[in-house]
Amino acid sequence: MATNGRNAPITDERHGRPRPAVGMPDVTRFLLPSEELRYAERRHPVVLLFPLLTVVGISLLTGIAVSAAGAGSVVDVSILVVALALVWLLYRVLRWSRLVLVVTDRRVVEVEKLIMNRASIRPVFRQAVVFVQDPIGERLNYGTILTQTPNGDRVHTFRWIHNPRRFYAAVTDRAV
Repeated sequence: MATNGRNAPITDERHGRPRPAVGMPDVTRFLLPSEELRYAERRHPVVLLFPLLTVVGISLLTGIAVSAAGAGSVVDVSILVVALALVWLLYRVLRWSRLVLVVTDRRVVEVEKLIMNRASIRPVFRQAVVFVQDPIGERLNYGTILTQTPNGDRVHTFRWIHNPRRFYAAVTDRAV
C-alpha cells in the first residue's frame, strides 16, 4: 500500500478508503451541473482472467511446438506469437484500468479514457433494474446488472460489476 511519507496510507478523499494502485480516471467532466455522483467504479478484475489464461495457454502451446519441432523458424514464429499475445494482454489491462462505470441520480455513464475520451450515456428507468449474482460472484464480489431504458425498448447489460450491490443501490436509490 502506498504511503504519504508519514507512514499513513494514502486514502481516497471522497470515501476515506485506500486509494487503488491504478488511479481512477476523473469522470466529473462528464456530469451535468445538476447531477449528483453516486457510484464510480471500474469493472471487477476477474475480467482480466480470460486474457491472462489465453496468454498462458499460447505460451504453453508455443513452448510445446518449439520443443517438438526443434530450433529454427518455429522459434521465431513462437516468439512473435507470444509477444503479440502479451501486447494484447497489456492492452486489455490498460483498457480495464481506464474504463469506469458512473451512476448519477439521473443516468448511468460508461466512461472510457484510453486514446480518446468516450462516454456511453444510458438513461435508466429505476423500477426496471435487475440484479443477478451467481455463487462464485457472491464470493468474489462481482455480478451483472440489467437495466431497461425509460421507454422500455432496450435493455442494457452491465457485466462483471465490482461490488454490484452498491451499484444496484445507487441506481435504485435503495440500500441493499
